Amino acid sequence: MISQKQMIAFKIGARARKFILEGCPIEGYDYIYGCLNNARASDSELTTLLEMELEKLERRMNSLRDEEGDILE
Repeated sequence: MISQKQMIAFKIGARARKFILEGCPIEGYDYIYGCLNNARASDSELTTLLEMELEKLERRMNSLRDEEGDILE
């Protein structure tokens, strides 16, 4: 069963990845980093989960670059 914090982290990561798919990578990174900074102040478990979501986001960016070239152009 998925914990509440795992679900929150997943939803944050999914929203950040959606920004990237929509061609807005800066907004995606800004969103996840903002959430990560908030979690660092109060919740070590959520921080760890969000760091894992950030890794997923970076893998997604790399796969898009491999498929389409630099998406920031």
